[in-house]
Amino acid sequence: MNITLSRASLLQAVQRCQSIVEKRHTVPILANILLKADQHTLEITATDLEVGMRSQAAASVKDAGEVTVSARKLFDIIKELDPEQDVSLESGDNFLAIRSGRSRFRLSTLAAADYPSLSLEEDSAAIRISAAQLSDMIAATAFAMSSDETRKYLTGTLFEVDDKQMLRLVTTDGHRLALYEAELGQSASTCQCIVPRKAVIEIRKLCDECEDEVSLYLGERQIRLEAGSNVLTSKLIDARFPVYQDVIPSGNPGHASVVRAEFDQVLRRSMIVANEFTHDIRLAFSDSGLDISAHNTEQEEAEEHLAADYNAQEVVIGFNGRYLRDALGAMRSASVHLELKDELSPVLIYAEDHPEARYVIMPMRI
Repeated sequence: MNITLSRASLLQAVQRCQSIVEKRHTVPILANILLKADQHTLEITATDLEVGMRSQAAASVKDAGEVTVSARKLFDIIKELDPEQDVSLESGDNFLAIRSGRSRFRLSTLAAADYPSLSLEEDSAAIRISAAQLSDMIAATAFAMSSDETRKYLTGTLFEVDDKQMLRLVTTDGHRLALYEAELGQSASTCQCIVPRKAVIEIRKLCDECEDEVSLYLGERQIRLEAGSNVLTSKLIDARFPVYQDVIPSGNPGHASVVRAEFDQVLRRSMIVANEFTHDIRLAFSDSGLDISAHNTEQEEAEEHLAADYNAQEVVIGFNGRYLRDALGAMRSASVHLELKDELSPVLIYAEDHPEARYVIMPMRI
């Protein structure tokens, strides 16, 4: 392999792929990325056997070929090279020579034939969606994914297409639930799949870089995203997602509206003296508004009144303040609406001007 290409395009492609590579690995070749030069293109592939990424960069190809090289070392080198100079890559016997301006590097390589292939599942439900919209959907729900590996089915995001052609993303960690739905406006097969956390994060990164629509393929064992010249694949979590519809409360008699930014600021101040592990916050809803308070074992306290539109029976309810702030941080509306029943029932939070995003939070005993 002997090619020359711009430092900027090489850096961008390597950066996309190297984030897939695991820092800790038991198989040496998985620390590498695959470089494959053919015609006028350099194709770069990375995989950890669960998630895979393929990216392309335009190049002047003198000799086609393929080789694998350390993802971390190649990225660190390209990052430090002169942005104004093109980069030349030439493979030899068990090494890759890198030249740019007056810089010369030589990295050891492993055989490309030993690199795991990036398989693509063909029988998948295809969806075309705006990259910006998919990124927004992930941003609004990803925070509620669980980190508890003993319940693997909660560590990812449910991607669901229903018979009404709605795409729905749902996450839950057992204490809270985040849901965002969007109308597809196209014919798509119904499907459900749980996408692992790592893949969800990488999908959002690709969407943030793309200004057009992306193609999303939801299969039985794999999800695939095509964004421009980039392709991301991921195995799915083989489990059944909880029946989330049963968790979403309906018909709660108490309705409160508050200014989102002010609510978040009061919570942030109150949590300074809240229990550092449980982050418990006390909310008292009444005709006069919302009273927010917190305390800890050292007898420290915080109390603050917040204007709120509430006209139901008085309710005093406790929550993990961090869960409330996560939901508020995922919303962009000026005001938020809370539907509640009593001190033991979950609360439903949403913005009236953006009802496509909804959040359910379980209360705490206070």
